[in-house]
Amino acid sequence: MGIIHKLFFSMGSAVVFFLIFGVASGAATIIESMYNTQTAWALVYGAGWFALIQLILGVNLVYNIYEYRLFKLKKLPVLIFHLSFLFILVGAGITRYFGFEGQMNIRENDRSNEIRSMQSYIQMISSDDNNTYTVSEPKYISSTIGNDFNLRLKIYDKLATLEYKDFIPNAIPAWIDSPNGEPVLELLFSDESNSESVTMKLGDKFEVGDMSFSFGAKPTRSKYIQIYLKDGKFYIKTNQDISYMVMSDMSKGQLPKDTEVEFAGLRLYSMGGVNFAPKTMKVSAIKGVEKAGENVAGADAIIATLNYNNESKDVALLSYYPPEPVEVGGQRFYVAWSPMAITLPFSIYLKDFELARYPGSNSPMSYSSDIVVEDGDFKMDYRIYMNNVLDYKGYRFFQSSYDSDEGGTILSVNSDPGKWPTYFGYFLLTLGLLLNVMNPHSRFRKLAKAVNEANTKAICTILIVGMAIFGASKGYALSMPQIPQSHIDKVSTVIIQGPDGRMKPFDTMAHEILNKIYRSDKFQSMGANAVFLSMMANSENWRSVPIIKISDDELKKVLGIPKSQKYASFDDFFGPNKDGQIEYKLIKFTELANRKAPATRGLFDKDVIKADEKLNILYMVFIGEMFRVIPKKDDFNNTWLSPGGALMELSGQEASNVAIMLQRYFTAVLEAQDSGEWSKADEAIEAIKKYQAEFGAAVMPDSNRVNLELAFNKYKIFQNLTPVYLLAGFALLIVVFIKMLRPKIKINLVFKIVYWINILAFIAHTVGMGLRWYIAEHAPWSDGYESLVFIAWCLAFSGTMFARSSAISLALTSILAGVTLFVAHLSWLDPQITNLVPVLQSYWLTIHVSVITASYGFLGLCSLLGLFTLVLFALQGKKENKELTRNIIEATRINEMAMILGLSLLIVGNFLGGVWANESWGRYWGWDSKETWALVSILVYAAVVHMRFIPKVNSQYAFAVASMFAYSAIIMTYFGVNFYLVGMHSYAAGDAVPVPNFVWIALLVMIVVSLLAYRKRSYSTKL
Repeated sequence: MGIIHKLFFSMGSAVVFFLIFGVASGAATIIESMYNTQTAWALVYGAGWFALIQLILGVNLVYNIYEYRLFKLKKLPVLIFHLSFLFILVGAGITRYFGFEGQMNIRENDRSNEIRSMQSYIQMISSDDNNTYTVSEPKYISSTIGNDFNLRLKIYDKLATLEYKDFIPNAIPAWIDSPNGEPVLELLFSDESNSESVTMKLGDKFEVGDMSFSFGAKPTRSKYIQIYLKDGKFYIKTNQDISYMVMSDMSKGQLPKDTEVEFAGLRLYSMGGVNFAPKTMKVSAIKGVEKAGENVAGADAIIATLNYNNESKDVALLSYYPPEPVEVGGQRFYVAWSPMAITLPFSIYLKDFELARYPGSNSPMSYSSDIVVEDGDFKMDYRIYMNNVLDYKGYRFFQSSYDSDEGGTILSVNSDPGKWPTYFGYFLLTLGLLLNVMNPHSRFRKLAKAVNEANTKAICTILIVGMAIFGASKGYALSMPQIPQSHIDKVSTVIIQGPDGRMKPFDTMAHEILNKIYRSDKFQSMGANAVFLSMMANSENWRSVPIIKISDDELKKVLGIPKSQKYASFDDFFGPNKDGQIEYKLIKFTELANRKAPATRGLFDKDVIKADEKLNILYMVFIGEMFRVIPKKDDFNNTWLSPGGALMELSGQEASNVAIMLQRYFTAVLEAQDSGEWSKADEAIEAIKKYQAEFGAAVMPDSNRVNLELAFNKYKIFQNLTPVYLLAGFALLIVVFIKMLRPKIKINLVFKIVYWINILAFIAHTVGMGLRWYIAEHAPWSDGYESLVFIAWCLAFSGTMFARSSAISLALTSILAGVTLFVAHLSWLDPQITNLVPVLQSYWLTIHVSVITASYGFLGLCSLLGLFTLVLFALQGKKENKELTRNIIEATRINEMAMILGLSLLIVGNFLGGVWANESWGRYWGWDSKETWALVSILVYAAVVHMRFIPKVNSQYAFAVASMFAYSAIIMTYFGVNFYLVGMHSYAAGDAVPVPNFVWIALLVMIVVSLLAYRKRSYSTKL
């Protein structure tokens, strides 16, 4: 009994199963990226052993609730929190084993009562005059191992079985040679506009017009083509004039009439405008599958053996293909590997599908379905759209997608009996965590009381911040007409419609373009607005200006610029070929890179694609295509046009007015550049603004929003806060380090100065977040850049929260906030404000992302405090340093408090994401890579928090090591999933990139620090 208790019921076993569960979940995401989703489900997510781990954790939880007497009143919040997982586990089990997910496709002005299941089933069907016999089994098929199945179907008193034999990825239907087969002839017919493939078995006939084709049968018409088998060969005989062309050498010939001739393959036969060619000629073959060619998209296939009435036959089941008939033992069967068709007790009629786009853009803003529920005499109108669900008779209908021609809708449908146990579990979870922080008997409150505010907590290891070393680039003397600031100020507020439909001031577009191609807000002495305007007015002068940022040396070689040169000009991308004609130097490289799958592109391929994109943007600036300032009158989609677009699309008086207005402005700019007199240009730009206000009022942002956006662009709040956080944090860190060496030194004044600097920086950071929220009209954490900025805000918040208790906490979070903002402004993240994709247009985004991202700040503090604690251990001498020991105790307490808060936020945020997912598309959890790694992070930190209940690892040293390395799970969740794994969080994903060298350096530093501290672990006490 002791061994069973130790293996399954102890707290140690709980921690072990946390980690096993986490490792298995993380491994499944890697399997999915290496193979496919079906394999990940077959081997892990849908496997019985994976469900067993969850069951063991549930049983272990029940036991430990009793073991640790959590039912006592003072432990009530902890009991509520832990009970919530039991409700969630039960609800998940009910949903998994008794729920249903599917899709319904309906065309406009049509109805449907049929759902196709999301999961594929192995299906076997047979019937006779009186009965239909069916058997099916839901099955995830792996492309590696573990695919055994054996379906059993009783027909009268005999048993039919379907057994797994083999798996063929990316297969196509084909006729396979087999001694147990039959003769098969496949002909491909074509004319000027159509083509058709016809399969004929021995004795079949086929008619084309007044012509009779027969295979091993007598012709039935006077005009005929007869094909037959003789001595294992195919022959053709015809009474018509038929010519042919040999494919191999393009030679031509004529078939003799009424003469037996061997029917040769690789020939195209022609007769009266109709062509035909043998596609398949098999003497003895069965219907099967074969591996598709390298550039052919096929479907996964299963080879199974069908046994019945003492006869066996191999059959091929192609994924998502309709059932194939096969005859075995005198009985006809239909077998398939495809979704099941489920018939509803009511119908849905689609009156109208509506797709709304962002103004002047093809980007979807939202889509909705106007439907009618038809249940007998009962009818109910309803509008389904993203985050607005139809609930009817236990089924929920969600707006999922739409047909490519926009003439039909795709609804996700689910039936979820486990919803309310799950939601009740979520409620208990949030309530328990909230009460736990407030409970005076909780671990968190005990730690808070134990923290000695009078002591300085402190020191940390030197954080290595990898700053980019910018070398001096080759100088370029730019001689360009100057544009006065007074005119720039007027141009900066002109509204431009972006490619994604966002209405933005000229100033924002200018900054985005210059940042994109030049990676800076200024070009020499010119600001972004002046550069943008000058490029349109003086495009010929800008063609030779090196302004496109190029990093790859191989790409520089292709362009013909020196390795020391950081920028290429527009003209550098073009040059004479061997025939002396000007060509685009990257044309073959871009074609090759774009043909490759994103995961197989190398660094050169990605740099080529980026350079090509920058060149195209620059070209569109030159021709004015980025200057979409002309609202199209009475346009249903509020499209705005560029000067070129206006000349092409507008007509009549509207076209004339626009042409005169634009010509007047650009002529005035050119004249003003020579004369220095800008009054006419000022008047012309005001005329454009007036035209926008009159005809584009429906989408024009108000002046306050525009002015605030200009201020946001000007002050670059987040970029300017980076050095403030870093310098303030390092200053306090140095002082704390000195305090460690000289305990009598007072640092209260320095601490107060740094504290208030951080408070002011935090206030500015908050203002910046608020401004971006107001400008973008959505919460500022919807993409990679914004979420990094928000993480930095959370770090600053956590630092100020613990500042009064721990100077080191303030120093570390200040440094980490600065580093995070620095990373946010690296070249691979785009700070551009964009419109939201439809699924993100939900208040759940604000709640879910803000809570889960806030946890990263507290857990990041834990990692730094763990590193700090290990450094203190490493600094201990042969004789214990009491000052270091006191700091170790205080840092460990702050670390544990921050981890409790961080883990609580992480758990709540993750499960709020489940609510969002369920309310948006009908599934709490799809084991997508992003959400799976969020779960892995929870499991890792749950294991760390529970370490204190295991005597062998209940030590300050072990806790410090674990808290330091645990943050790697967060890093993987935030960065790794986006860049290295597949998943549906595409709105946050980026191209795969090599692991940066500083990651390996940081890992090496953590390992070395852990080993150095290990030697002094004897000074470590229990938590």
